[in-house]
Order: sequence, then C-alpha cells, then structure tokens
Amino acid sequence: MLNPVDLSKVFAEDRITGRHSVDLHPAVAWWVGSCLVLTTGAHGVALVHDGSELAKQYCGPFNRGAINCRHFAATVSVVGEGDEELLAYAIRTLQVPGVRISAVGAEVTIRLFAVDGAAIAEGTGLERICDLIARDKVPIPVNDHSRGRVVHRPDLAQHYATAEG
Repeated sequence: MLNPVDLSKVFAEDRITGRHSVDLHPAVAWWVGSCLVLTTGAHGVALVHDGSELAKQYCGPFNRGAINCRHFAATVSVVGEGDEELLAYAIRTLQVPGVRISAVGAEVTIRLFAVDGAAIAEGTGLERICDLIARDKVPIPVNDHSRGRVVHRPDLAQHYATAEG
C-alpha cells in the first residue's frame, strides 16, 4: 500500500474520518471508491459533497477509484454540493449506493450509503472495505473497456430543490 494510513484510527463505526495530511490523504478516497463498488457489486454510485475545497480534493480520487474497479464499468453520478437528504434523494432516484464527502477545518469525513439509503457501517460492509484496503486488495480495472465514467448530475439537485425531494 502506497502512503499507508492507520486504518484502525480512520475507520469509525459508520464513516471514514481523519485530519487531512495527518490521518488521511486523497488516495484513501480512491481505495474506498473502488472497494465500495466491489463490495456492493454496484454499476453506479451517487456522490454529494459539502462544497468545501478540501472535500472536493477527495471527490476526484473517489471517482477514479469507483470507475476503475475491475469489470464493473461503474458510473459515478456527481450530484454536487448538498447534505445527506440530497444524497438520499439521489440514491432513491438512481437506485445506486452513495457517498457524501465533507470537511470541517482539516477533518475530512467520507460516509457511505447502501442502495436502500442505510449507512454502510461496521456489520453492513464497512469492515469489508477496511479489510480489502488493509490487505492491499484494492481492485483495479481489468482492461480499458471495463473503465466506468463520471457524469455530472446537477439536474438531480435542481429537481430536489424545486420538488423538495
């Protein structure tokens, strides 16, 4: 594992969290994105962030990890800035798991959600993601045809705002 992190410190019960450049770095988001696609078998992921520059630094690597997971050719739908309610709306609409990346000061938090909207936590898949990273088993693409794509979906945020979810 390049740039290892103390996984026991950053993997909490229902989130991945730590101080940027101290506990976490953006490559962790890449690993998490790839492992989320693998463990859920998803062909898509909805992404919402809090709008902070630091959170956005983690979105790109998360996207690249998710779209580069083995043969899944996952599509990451970047909804944009919003809260967990917007993410829940995107998950319901797209029928895919989701992620919200946020930052307060230097503290970065990555929260994962299943296709049913429930938080992915210890006992529901987060430990599998941590284990894959710990064993350096982060999946990579099989070939170029298996690579997914990133699409920007501000229309979902606009619809949510006007329809109130």
